[in-house]
Amino acid sequence: MRKSQSNDLKSFFGTLVAHGNPRAQSQLGRNTVLSASRLDTSLNAAGTTFQLAKDASEVSKEVPYVKAVAGVLSQIIKIREEIQTNKERCGEIIDLVQLKSTTILQSLDKAYEAKGAEGFEDLKSDLEEYADFLQAVLREELEPFKTQPRWSSYINRAKNSGDLQRLERELNEFNNRFSVKRLVEISVALLYKTSPPARVIPQALPPSPKHVIGRDTVVDTVVRITLSSSEPRVVILGPGGIGKTTSATAVLHDSRITSVYPTIYFVSSELSPTIELLETRLADTLSIPQTERGTDLVSQIVDRIRQDPHPVLLCIDNLETVWEIEAERPRVDNFLESLSGAGSKLALVVTMRGTQAPNTSFPWNSTVLSGLTVDESVAMYEKLSDKLADGSAHELLIQLSGSPLAIKLFSRMVQEGDRPSQLLSSWNKHGIKALEIGGKHRLSSLERSIHLSVFSPRIDDTARLVLGLIALMPGGLSTLEPWFQGFESVLPDGTLLQSTLRALRRTALLDELGEPPRWQMLPPIRQFCLQFVDSTSSPVISLVELYVATVRENRDYASSRSQAIILPEMTNIRGLLLHGSSVLPLPRFLGTSTADYANWAKWQGIDESTILSSLLGLSIPSEEQAVLYEKLGALHCHWNRLDVAEVSLARALALYGETQNRSGEANTHESFGDLRMRQHQLEAAKASFARALTIYSETQDPWGEANTRQSIGILYLNQNQLDAAEASFSRALTLSGELQNRLGIANAHKSIGDIRIHQGQLDAAEASFTLALTLYNEIQNRMGEANTHQSMGSLRMRQDQLDAAESSLAHALTLHGKLQNRRGEAETYELFGDLRMRQARPEAAEASFDRALTFYGETHTRMGEANVHESFGKLHMLHDQLDAAEVSFGRALALYTETQYRLGEALTHQSIGTLRIRQDQLVAAEASFTRALTIFEGIQHRLGEATTHCFMGDLYLSQNRLDLAKISLNRALERYNETHLWGISACTFSLGTVSFRLHGLELAESAFSWALSFWEGEGFDWGIADACRAIGNLHLQRMQLDDAEKSLNRALDIYPTIVESRTDEALTNRSIGELHILRGQFEESERVFRRALDLDIAAQSRVGQGQSYRCLGKMFLKKGDFEAAESSYTDALRLFFEIEDYQATPCLLDLGKVWVQLGKVEEADSTEAALLRARWDTIYQEKGLESLDISE
Repeated sequence: MRKSQSNDLKSFFGTLVAHGNPRAQSQLGRNTVLSASRLDTSLNAAGTTFQLAKDASEVSKEVPYVKAVAGVLSQIIKIREEIQTNKERCGEIIDLVQLKSTTILQSLDKAYEAKGAEGFEDLKSDLEEYADFLQAVLREELEPFKTQPRWSSYINRAKNSGDLQRLERELNEFNNRFSVKRLVEISVALLYKTSPPARVIPQALPPSPKHVIGRDTVVDTVVRITLSSSEPRVVILGPGGIGKTTSATAVLHDSRITSVYPTIYFVSSELSPTIELLETRLADTLSIPQTERGTDLVSQIVDRIRQDPHPVLLCIDNLETVWEIEAERPRVDNFLESLSGAGSKLALVVTMRGTQAPNTSFPWNSTVLSGLTVDESVAMYEKLSDKLADGSAHELLIQLSGSPLAIKLFSRMVQEGDRPSQLLSSWNKHGIKALEIGGKHRLSSLERSIHLSVFSPRIDDTARLVLGLIALMPGGLSTLEPWFQGFESVLPDGTLLQSTLRALRRTALLDELGEPPRWQMLPPIRQFCLQFVDSTSSPVISLVELYVATVRENRDYASSRSQAIILPEMTNIRGLLLHGSSVLPLPRFLGTSTADYANWAKWQGIDESTILSSLLGLSIPSEEQAVLYEKLGALHCHWNRLDVAEVSLARALALYGETQNRSGEANTHESFGDLRMRQHQLEAAKASFARALTIYSETQDPWGEANTRQSIGILYLNQNQLDAAEASFSRALTLSGELQNRLGIANAHKSIGDIRIHQGQLDAAEASFTLALTLYNEIQNRMGEANTHQSMGSLRMRQDQLDAAESSLAHALTLHGKLQNRRGEAETYELFGDLRMRQARPEAAEASFDRALTFYGETHTRMGEANVHESFGKLHMLHDQLDAAEVSFGRALALYTETQYRLGEALTHQSIGTLRIRQDQLVAAEASFTRALTIFEGIQHRLGEATTHCFMGDLYLSQNRLDLAKISLNRALERYNETHLWGISACTFSLGTVSFRLHGLELAESAFSWALSFWEGEGFDWGIADACRAIGNLHLQRMQLDDAEKSLNRALDIYPTIVESRTDEALTNRSIGELHILRGQFEESERVFRRALDLDIAAQSRVGQGQSYRCLGKMFLKKGDFEAAESSYTDALRLFFEIEDYQATPCLLDLGKVWVQLGKVEEADSTEAALLRARWDTIYQEKGLESLDISE
């Protein structure tokens, strides 16, 4: 039998060399490649060679690694028949592989003839690596050029001779390893009649991953399924580099798993291109000796699993390597079916690239991994790089879309010395090529990892074409009309788009996300595909033309239909129009459509003037140039770049004159009028508008006339010519009504409202503004809304409705911020300054005016502005400039909202909450903290949730709402993990205060002592002082006066050294004053209480002032000075009522006691006291609290 097999295999090797490479017999030792003239001969011989390879596979079952080499080499030879593009280069690669494989194959033939399968034992690892190398050549160098040429014509693969030299070097290395290193050893062994020792080296279990971030839920799910199912069959799915292997390995090392499954096997099929090689690797892993292996290896594997005395867990990693090969897929499914025959004895965990599980008769529990969140990405980066994420790192992490592989590569490169800013710049310039750490493995290069998915055997050229086209659309492919239908129309006839999209989703290259849904890809995949875009291909040109035409057909931004089509697609419109500028010849109407897009963007607060400027540098018709210059001038004017606007408008006017475009001339004159108004050249503006009106009248253009009448009305209003202004606005309103132009109608009503304010007709002004706001909202014109809210704010101030005025101005400021309208923001802050003046808040007014003058929006650095304002707010709080702080926080919040930076919003709400506490606005503080908490929960920011719950707990403590305080503080503790000791210490301290208030003194003492110990260890002076004050109060409660004095004095020594600690210092002074009362030291007590009062006044704390007055009242009552006590209690009561503080009730009780001592029994039970009781009862009811009995 062995002799027969040897002859057959020898015949195969010889024929493979001779038929596969016509030059092999005469040029075996030469390092040359097949010339183009010999290509056809090689192509014709491929069919015969493939049949020989098939025959050989039947006789070499006991040598699976040899079979794997022969099988892949046969596929390389066979692929000649299928190559449709780049034939010459592919032929050179095939010839090079055949030529360099000749010596290897002949040497293997000799080894088998002499010793059979035993002669290959020491060559196993080399054979395995060689098969992997051939598989990589097949998939990465040859398969992309198979079958239809669509993808090949769509991409541009700039390969050169360096590739062939690299392949040749690698093949020479394998040659040397076989012919020199291994085969010589075998020859010596044969000479001395000895056999190499048989070895079976099981594949070791991968080590437990050091960091598993963002995958806890996945690991827990797989563990739960594995432990709860009678026959666990789990598949972990997801795109390449998403963490499937890491998650699976974490499961294998989980203590819950190892306690139930003492026997765990792991085998990777990443380098197994055939099912035979996978079976062999699994047999090696299970330590099945070579001498015992028969023809039905999978049955032996199942038997070995059944024979194990313990339950067995088997993990097969990267199964898609062999499963996605169409010819191998049924065999893989059968292999899995056979393994499942082990029944409950076997738990099977499989990882696969994509979202499609194997097609077996038994069901799979599928888990599809998605990208990490931004917070998880930052955490992973900081863990792996051992560096904090700066701004550049954070920006790049966002672009990496939560890909663990990409984050690992980024972190590794930073750890090796690259700066995040450099890598971000390289990413923006070179894309995914920027992230690689050397080597050829998929885990060392983001590009290589994505390549495996894009060029997977499951993806054909049509799918790659669709993928490439969607890559041109940053927002993804909309499923709505007309975009989806239009996209389908640019594809080759017969393309089944829905089926293709599903295939791309099964390989995790696309996913249907959002509402309404869009087909989207991760940014790294998009960047990979963009490398190969051929701008000259027909589908690309057709796609650009589709977008140009659709924008041109929907240029009316006042139309609700156009809004529904254009607004959701703005990101894609921008991307396709920009790409269109690289297509030659330029698509028709590209310039005008880009101008229309820029106009849409303007109303969204986006300045796209640079896109128009870039188009003007290209060769476009004069008619389109004129439009571009006109629209560019209008944009510059809108963004207050007046000198540049004048140059652009002058150029547009000249071009319109050359082309005799009268309508264009009129539009440009109108734009010149707007420019002159901004330049305060009112007479020149009037002249420009008059010229525009003349041309509109000549050309019978009512739309143009209506717009110009509106502009003329604004001009007259600025000159305080109210009658003329009203006439112009009324004419504009009439024309807009006839045209059913809702934007024109809204503009006219808003302007008429402005006139009514000037005329003192405030009710009529309000009616006009309300109607304008309704129309602006219907057509989503945010600029109009903002300007009208601004006017409404002025109106409310005129009506002395200051709260309503503030609300209107806040709306205006937020909208202007979203629209990046610097002038609008400045105007609104100026009005805010007026409002603060009306509210008797001079510091806030000064701050608002200052910002109106110095606002630096030209830089458009919105996030930076928000951060600076946030910092300014905190600075103002440090200096007790609370009103100025509120202004800064408000501006920061508006900017965070504009930029949709949710974390910034939440943090600012937190800051506003602390500000409100300082302002004694406790209800408002609670509202701010609640908003912050809602956002933190929405973005799953656990630390933010914890800190907010802690803030709310302290707030409830200050209101003596102890049950709510306890709930919030415990929620904070639940969200802090063991590494957040600072948060834990703060919560523990506050919970100690809750226990103290509830008379749980031992528990309180324990909490205070622990916090003090922690803060002393950290050197946190403020915490030390707080803990000492709390412990001092605890001693006071126990009447341990000496200990109390010692702790309180220690706190009092620390507080004066800390900025912004006046209120805490005042609290400590009040406690020391209580100590002096207990000792009967009334003079010393009064001195300390008045010191506390001075501190509270300096800190603008009305709560503290009320408490200090109450303490003075208590001291005077103890002293017997009832008149002074009455005065102090009355002052305290006034302050508590002003801020609606719960302490008003006990203070009123104290005052009643004083009245009794003064003999004012009637006053104690007077109508005034009853009114006070009723008022406070109302306050308690509004707060949902129980009213206290003050009858005594």
